[in-house]
Amino acid sequence: MRSTYWNPMTTRASKIMPVALLLAALPSIRWYALRLQDSGGELAGLVPLCAAIWFVIRDRQGLVRTPQGDWAGIILLLIQAAAYPFLPAMIRALLMIATVATVSGIWRKPGIVCLLVLALPWTASLDFFLGFPLRLLTSINAAFILEMTGTDVSRTGVKLLYKGRVVGVDPACSGMNMLWSTGLLTALLTAVFSLRWRSIVPLGAVALALALVGNSLRAAILFFPEAGLVKMPHLLHPGIGIAIAGGSFLVLMKLSRRLSVHERKLLGLLQPAVAFAQAACCERTALARRGLLSTSALLVLLASFYSEKETRMPMPDAPLLSSYQGVPLTRISLNPAEKTFYGNFPGSIAVYEADGFKLIVRQVNRATRMLHPASHCLRAEGFGIGREAVVEDDDGIRWLSYTATRSGEAFQVKERITCPANHRSWPEISAWYWHAFFHPTDGPWEAVTVISAVPL
Repeated sequence: MRSTYWNPMTTRASKIMPVALLLAALPSIRWYALRLQDSGGELAGLVPLCAAIWFVIRDRQGLVRTPQGDWAGIILLLIQAAAYPFLPAMIRALLMIATVATVSGIWRKPGIVCLLVLALPWTASLDFFLGFPLRLLTSINAAFILEMTGTDVSRTGVKLLYKGRVVGVDPACSGMNMLWSTGLLTALLTAVFSLRWRSIVPLGAVALALALVGNSLRAAILFFPEAGLVKMPHLLHPGIGIAIAGGSFLVLMKLSRRLSVHERKLLGLLQPAVAFAQAACCERTALARRGLLSTSALLVLLASFYSEKETRMPMPDAPLLSSYQGVPLTRISLNPAEKTFYGNFPGSIAVYEADGFKLIVRQVNRATRMLHPASHCLRAEGFGIGREAVVEDDDGIRWLSYTATRSGEAFQVKERITCPANHRSWPEISAWYWHAFFHPTDGPWEAVTVISAVPL
């Protein structure tokens, strides 16, 4: 029988490695903290983060480190170090979560991993990429449900038409909140019942279907009061969503219990083989693995310092405007907050003042994530953003409209994107992005934002 002994080098390396991982994660932690402060709704990510920490403490005895996990962590760190200047901050954060999960053994707890992923600031990105596609899907499904009830309804884009009445599926009805909430519920149930990765596929598929169908059902129900067919108290609007979410919770809870029972039976059969595999793992290469892991983590930190020195391309001049809708304009300089927000903007920006409103014109030549909605910049300046809705002006032009309030001030904000070449326009960024992505030769495009002061 081989004797075991205390190896001071291995012990010292095991203490250095967590410190090295923490140093490698500092850029992502700093980015995460800054995103939590931009008032963009990202604070909701603290809920899954706190839940993940609690489950790590609860399941700490089951977090077993393996040599395979260490080697996977080394590979992930080397990928980050090599591609750091080219990776978006969100992807770097995902890779860091994967690294910590593989090294610490958290990867064996998929519920905790999913909670950590949900803790990232997804709101703005999901709204940007999936906002319009989800609204379109919701309107298609809602029209189908209404037709099944015998309602003579037709659909054009994200609008439902009924006897000359138009009911639009606004950005607030895209189902993004329901999708995120259902994902959070699924991750929590996975962690509570200690489900394995094999159960994530069926549970996640059912959760996704419930979120999409539930939001479409909600839109179909709300169509009747919005079209003036029935009268409904305004308080019932959120109540319907809560009732549908409650039904989804019961379905997911029952399915999670069944999957948990099935997994316990299967784990009982596999336990001897798992115990033998864990016993077969030796520690002869532990020192080398931990040394490589610490070195790789420090390389990530060095790569983050190098990427901070990247140079910014000079912004081209925007076309000058002398008037807007017959009102004379005066061009003004960007304020410090706007300069910071648009620091890496791949296009031109011009800000104008006029009697009663402020005009911001941004121009880009390609589909880009950097063409943020104006609400993101306003949130960064401390404004609270009201409900967003698509409205039409007197000329029939559609705008995305909402209110922005701060310290006793209130502003009405309208924004849209236009294509000067063919005179097409889009009231929201998500709808424009997918058109520009599939039709890159239609550019350039101009994003016009009008901000007018209104009384509180």
